[in-house]
Amino acid sequence: YLRFDTLRNKIERGKVVYDAGVVITYLKYKRKQKLGNVEAKMGDIVIHEIVKEEGSNAQEVFKRFVDFVDRGVWLTVRRDNEKAKKFYDRIGMELVGEIFWSKGTLPGDVYLYR
Repeated sequence: YLRFDTLRNKIERGKVVYDAGVVITYLKYKRKQKLGNVEAKMGDIVIHEIVKEEGSNAQEVFKRFVDFVDRGVWLTVRRDNEKAKKFYDRIGMELVGEIFWSKGTLPGDVYLYR
C-alpha cells in the first residue's frame, strides 16, 4: 500500500524512482542504523516500497536501481509475505536478520543486497 502523502513527500525530497512502470521509494541513511538484529552502515540505502504496474519488470528496474546507488540496499518485510520474499530471493537479496514490530508481536525479516 502506497500512501499518496508519503509518496508526494518522497518525490519532493528526491527519494523516488519511477522507471518502466515500477516505483521504488527509498532513503539513504545519514548514520548507522539498526534494523532488527542487524545494522546498516551510514550511506546505505533502505527501500520502503516497491510497487509495479501489471506487466512491468520490477527485477530489471531493481537491478538498474542498485547499480545507480552503488551501496548496500536494505529492506524489511513481514515474515508471512511469501510473495515478496520469493521476489527478493529471485533478485539476489540475502536474508540477513529479523525484526519485530507491534511490541514484538509481528515478525519480519531483513534483507540486504550487497
